[in-house]
Parts: sequence; C-alpha cells; structure tokens
Amino acid sequence: MNAFTPSRRGFLMGAAALGLASAGSAQAHAYHHLGMQLYTVRDAFNADPLAALTKVKAIGFAEVETAGLAGRTAKEIRGFLDQAGLKAVSSHVPHDDWFTRPEAALDEVATLGGSYAVLAWLSPERRKDWAKLGEQMNGWADLAKARGITVAYHNHDFEFVKTAEGMPFHILMETTDPAKVAIELDCYWASFAGHDPLHVLHEHGDRIKLLHLKDKAADGKMTSVGSGVIDYTAVLKAAKEKGVTNVFVEHDNPTDAFASLQASYAYLTKT
Repeated sequence: MNAFTPSRRGFLMGAAALGLASAGSAQAHAYHHLGMQLYTVRDAFNADPLAALTKVKAIGFAEVETAGLAGRTAKEIRGFLDQAGLKAVSSHVPHDDWFTRPEAALDEVATLGGSYAVLAWLSPERRKDWAKLGEQMNGWADLAKARGITVAYHNHDFEFVKTAEGMPFHILMETTDPAKVAIELDCYWASFAGHDPLHVLHEHGDRIKLLHLKDKAADGKMTSVGSGVIDYTAVLKAAKEKGVTNVFVEHDNPTDAFASLQASYAYLTKT
C-alpha cells in the first residue's frame, strides 16, 4: 500500500446539490480536442467501423475512446481512424484481456495510438479483494509505462457502495500508485451513486485524468449532456483546473446514438 490516503471528509454530498440544473454552456471547447466513447455507437461501429467513425468526425469530434475492435485487428482500426481523421487517445481494454493477456492488449492500445488503457468494468465475481486489484493495476501500469501508456480505472456506481473491506473507490485510491494509475471519472455513475462529480473532482482531482460526460435526468435515467441535472459548467471548469487531460461524451443506451452525440456536442461547444 502506498502512502497516499485520500480525504474522505465531506465526500458524501447533500441531495440538494445533485438537483442543480446545468445552466448555459459547459464550454467544453476549453478542451482543445473534445472526445467521445465509441461504446455509444457500438452497433454502427461493429457493422461498419469506417462509416461510424466518419459520422463521428462529421459531428465535430476530434478524439475517440475505443471499446473493442469490432472483430478487426488494432492495425485495421488504426487505419480507419486515420482515414476518418480521428485519434484514439484512450481505450477501454476488454475485461478479460486485463487478466489473461495484458501485454498483448496493451500492444493493441499502442497500435491504436492511445495514451490511456482503461479497466472500464469489473465483473461481479471480481468485485472483492479490492486491495489485491489495486496491486494488480500497479503491475499492469508497469507494463503500460514501457509502452508509453497510462493505466486508468473507470467507475460505475458499485465502487461507491461500502463493503466489508470498505468503500471500493477509496480502497483503489489507496492501493494504486498515484504515479502510475489514473482515474477515469464517469460523472453520471458517480451522481447515480449519490456523489456529486464536482465534489469528487475537488477531493481527488490529482488522480482524475479522464472524464466521461453523460447527464442524469431528474428521474435518474441517463440522458444527453445538457439535458439533465449535472452542472457541467462547474464540472468542466473544475476538471480543467485540476488537470484532467481528456473528456469523452458517452451515452450507454441512447434511442438514437448519433442524435444523442450531436445534442451533447452542440451543448458542450456552444458559446
């Protein structure tokens, strides 16, 4: 365990803060390269990667975060990205690859041109012994560093539910080396779990390098950025101040994936 101990003071936030509506533009254009997570358009991407990437670029995005290779090789996907004029700065490495073929998976991220390799989800049977997972991530981070890549952990809501070990999010923060392992904060899932993403940024901003931008409707459902209750004007301002390097628009299950991306992009870039 490293010496880093995150502050827990005030981590739980009042319900009223979650109800703050977004106002005006979030001014994400402060991030010179606004990105999106390809999981949002996974059906289109799996059917025709180049066509999907071309549509993403046409909306205005400059960067993407991958979530699988659509049955292609990393070299093929890199070719499609180059044709579309997009850069894959981060990749969600498939869950099992982390535990069975980490070096090969990291080689694929390097081929894609990525700077971050993310553990994006943890299967229920692995949601135990969080300290051991933290040490595993430190080991993966050493492998990644040799390839010029940083390892990151992406949260859902279950990391904020206390267990017999403690709160998983805090355990990971304590057991992963801050010089090696970053956090990708999913703002929706943090809010869904009852934690204001703005407060998480203020408390742990030195560890958070990536953000997932998706909004939360008043009923708790996921919605496009700017149409929910998360104050993205404040979130993105804090993210820039804290040193977040990349932000990615995402929606897990949109009715129309490209329309959702368009709405989020329009909100985040309006002046």
